[in-house]
Amino acid sequence: MSGAKRITVDSTAWREAQAAAARLRTVQRDVPRLVEAVRRQQREELDRVFGGMEGRQRRVEQVLTGLSDEAKRSELRTAKRLREQADRLRGQIGSAVEQVRGEQDERIRAAIERERADRRAEIQELGRELDGLRGDRERAASAAGRTLADARLMRDAIRAGLPHERFAPGRLDRLERRIATAESNLAAGLAAESLSLLQETFLDLAELRADLVLLDQEWQAARLAALDALTVVAERIRFSARLPAPDERGEPIDGLSFDVDHWSGGGLAALRADLEERTGEVGDGSPLGTGELREIVRRDAPELERRLEETVARATAALLASQARVNVAEQVVDAVEHATGFAWTENAYAGDDQRAAFYSKLRHLNDNEIVIEVAHEDGDEDDGPGTLAVRILSYDRDTASEEELAERAREIATSLRERGLPVGEPTEEAPRPDPALTDFAALRTEAVRSEGGRSEGGRSEGGRSEGGRSRPDVRR
Repeated sequence: MSGAKRITVDSTAWREAQAAAARLRTVQRDVPRLVEAVRRQQREELDRVFGGMEGRQRRVEQVLTGLSDEAKRSELRTAKRLREQADRLRGQIGSAVEQVRGEQDERIRAAIERERADRRAEIQELGRELDGLRGDRERAASAAGRTLADARLMRDAIRAGLPHERFAPGRLDRLERRIATAESNLAAGLAAESLSLLQETFLDLAELRADLVLLDQEWQAARLAALDALTVVAERIRFSARLPAPDERGEPIDGLSFDVDHWSGGGLAALRADLEERTGEVGDGSPLGTGELREIVRRDAPELERRLEETVARATAALLASQARVNVAEQVVDAVEHATGFAWTENAYAGDDQRAAFYSKLRHLNDNEIVIEVAHEDGDEDDGPGTLAVRILSYDRDTASEEELAERAREIATSLRERGLPVGEPTEEAPRPDPALTDFAALRTEAVRSEGGRSEGGRSEGGRSEGGRSRPDVRR
């Protein structure tokens, strides 16, 4: 004789709630508060980063005023173009965040290539001027001395003011060894023979200086874009912490909101932790290269946004599933009262957790009891809660026959169909239901896993009872 009867609710009854959750899957992107917060943080970081780059460039230019006249004229023109490039880059990043995120790589790369082509042309012109001095040993010695002094000055400026080890590790050391070789040749009276090496070394140093400035600009732009993309996600997470509670159609209920982290089972907190870890990697001293920073914009930030949308959808589905369990339980209680002489006495959530199974108890005048368990059985995480199942657990003090219990279950199922709830035929489960499920005080204290049902741990505020009805407390 089975005192536990199981009735499943047709999936069509749950499909509408799932569709409602899907309608809230995409968190609003154009909320004014969110956009303004992102822009404010972006402006602050942009001013700080480019202010630092400009200060470093001014210090390098001040050192380079000690170059010989020919070299100084060339380097001042280069410095002007580098400042113009920084200004263009700053304006591009500051004026169109979303567009820059998708297109900045191509624009920056093209600008860098144009600057390098111009610089190579200047270097070649300067080299031709110096080549004409080799026939005059005295003039060659004077030119070699000036070029050596220029090379030393450029070397010192690069070493002191530019991130050469980050963007060109070992390159300055190799050039410094060439300077040392030229110095030895000059000391041995081989000025004319040293001139070619010094010319080449100085020109390589000048190109290294321009490369480092451009590479630093490129890296900072990529870092700012990565930081901006992550800031957008952070603001969306902050905005999504509490959302309007939806009704069964997915429409927001005025004045009610729900805690997304709670209803997603901590999913929002886990996402926030991953985001904070990623954001910590793009600080001033970030070890990430330019390509890795760009991958944050192309891959990581969109993935975090996708996870946010899934978390919101999962939380919404859990909230709607909880309400569906309450609604179904109410109909079952009504059907049991209609088909039997039992009357409702109390409700409870397993573990006092509204995300878990919902229970209603009915009692007869002869002290026999019926417990109604409504639970979503294990389903695929991507598809939300699984099958919605109702268990009618009979605790008869006097012995009821199997036929009586089966007839009772059939009457209840018929009554539910008449109320518009699409349920299947009752099936038998355990011969005797777990007596612990009649103790609702204990049931609220700890999560209970009953025959085939699912209860998830974690306490929450209890639902509000309205007669025989209990609703999820979406104010959490």
